[in-house]
Amino acid sequence: MIVARQVFQAKYGRGDALVALFKGFNERLAEEEGISPFRILTDASGPFFTVVTEVEVASFAEWEGEFSKLMARPWMGEFFGNMVELVESGRRDFYTVVE
Repeated sequence: MIVARQVFQAKYGRGDALVALFKGFNERLAEEEGISPFRILTDASGPFFTVVTEVEVASFAEWEGEFSKLMARPWMGEFFGNMVELVESGRRDFYTVVE
């Protein structure tokens, strides 16, 4: 099992707007295809206005396939345009779940 996290540093004071954008993204996916939403996490310590999205997948191949399908949606260009206005920087982290 793999946990995929995307860690975003929102522009100063824009963390709530970024969270709202991701909530809307989750709602749209649920309405369109019944896709389970990713988790949205916000900072409790560390750099201000950090927003993290997190999803658990069985493998890197599954993540790549789902990510490719997401990027192919016609409304993704508009979503990214809105996101660019809110994000200073970001990164993607993958973790192996050990249980």
